[in-house]
Amino acid sequence: MNKIKNIASKIDYTYLKQEGSYKEFEDFLSKAKKYPFRSICIPPTLVFYLRENFKNLEFKITSVAGFPLGFSLTETKLAEIENLLKLEVDEIDFVLNLIWLKSKEYKKLEKELLSIRKIAENKVLKGIIETAYLKEGEIKSAVELLIFTGIDFVKTSTGFAKRGATLEDIKIIKKFSRERIKIKASGGIRTLKDVLNFLSVGADVIGTSSGYEILQELENLKEESQSEEIEIYVDGCSLGNPGPGGWAVLIRLGEKEEILTGGEPFTTNNQMELKAVIYALSHFKEPKKIKIYTDSEYVIKGITEWLPKWKKRGYITSEGNPVKNRELWEELEKLVNFHKIKWEKVRAHSGDFYNERVDKIAKESAEKWKKNF
Repeated sequence: MNKIKNIASKIDYTYLKQEGSYKEFEDFLSKAKKYPFRSICIPPTLVFYLRENFKNLEFKITSVAGFPLGFSLTETKLAEIENLLKLEVDEIDFVLNLIWLKSKEYKKLEKELLSIRKIAENKVLKGIIETAYLKEGEIKSAVELLIFTGIDFVKTSTGFAKRGATLEDIKIIKKFSRERIKIKASGGIRTLKDVLNFLSVGADVIGTSSGYEILQELENLKEESQSEEIEIYVDGCSLGNPGPGGWAVLIRLGEKEEILTGGEPFTTNNQMELKAVIYALSHFKEPKKIKIYTDSEYVIKGITEWLPKWKKRGYITSEGNPVKNRELWEELEKLVNFHKIKWEKVRAHSGDFYNERVDKIAKESAEKWKKNF
């Protein structure tokens, strides 16, 4: 239940269908009551309907202004927001004027944003920048304007554009925000894997109309987690460190065994140890209950202890240096969140049969690369 509660607390469960109906909305509410979502995100008309007809519902309510195109006059947007304030919404997601952004009318945008911030002084505000239509430099300008004017979140998308959020969008926003503003990823996020991926690259909140189905998917994983545990032994090495390297994976499920192996012409021990685990977990396209045996303290401590601290510092070590192998750590984190993982430290060269096998296979793979180059 803790994992369900944790994921639900990051989801704004959304109902913004322009062709919806009261009956369909009430079905949405009945689903929303089953999980502790961060908020429900609904159009102003349905906020009014909710207030008039459901007095005892305790939902945190998010609604929208300037939606979905954003090019209404500032006075119109402010009037919309005033009405939402009268309806006592908790948060407001509003769309930036992309005509002004693309025309570099930054003063006009700044003035509008400051006006919105002033009128909704005590509310959480999310500025929707519609990343599908923006170049990287335009995202940078939008993020900096939102930070400067005191808006609480950058939101990627309305869900009505040619595409929704991408992981690359979040990485770009994260780069320019430098932890000064939160990020809401929305648009096209429909599965548990999507949610975990967006959270892993820096999204703070997820907006999705599939919130109920995503948490149902997570609940179903409980049954999966009771199934037979898969044992995986991994190892990696580099001849010369750096030099030609190899990795090996041994997968055991009951009486069945499977070997995966590979290598590279120029790499390090740490990179090969990380890639061994990444290739092992990537082998399974559905969430599994997995126990990983490794002799690498670097991998185990990195993923269980160091990574959360690195992320808080913007992937900087306690000594102030950039974290090495960042892309591999980010990929590994996604996979670890996708599966149910237990870690088991094996002492190297201690006579463990399976550990010795993967060590031998990894070295053989590295030797092949040494001969070829």
